[in-house]
Amino acid sequence: MSYNIRKLKYFVDDIDGGLRTNQLIAEDYFLAEDDHELGEMMGMMMSQAHYSSFWGVARGELATKAVHAQEKENLRLSWTSGTTPLTSNTFFREGYVHFTKGNFLSNMPIIGRALSMFFQKKVIESLVVREGKVVFRDLGYNWQLGVH
Repeated sequence: MSYNIRKLKYFVDDIDGGLRTNQLIAEDYFLAEDDHELGEMMGMMMSQAHYSSFWGVARGELATKAVHAQEKENLRLSWTSGTTPLTSNTFFREGYVHFTKGNFLSNMPIIGRALSMFFQKKVIESLVVREGKVVFRDLGYNWQLGVH
């Protein structure tokens, strides 16, 4: 019997038996993040969790809130996939980003925001869960280099 990467990506090594609980935590975190519920989101993160985005890496609650506010103000994110496990502690989801502010196209008067919708880019958001808390979150472009 032969396998290819597309078939194998659905088999996750769950050594410690925490895949199901960690996936529920990741799904709840993604929902809280999408709804901009900062209190709930911060409650699911460790106090010194890494929160990475297009504006750099933040560590700690205040810095995370600042980066999240920057994302909320400048980005419109739409997700095309649900929470997908890579390992029993690492999860990701894929989607598209539309910059509503801060780039040449979106800053054009009157038509800039409408035109910028046609130039969305693929993004991937990764999450690492340890001991029931999110310890790392990353949002970046999905380059798909050499992935088949």
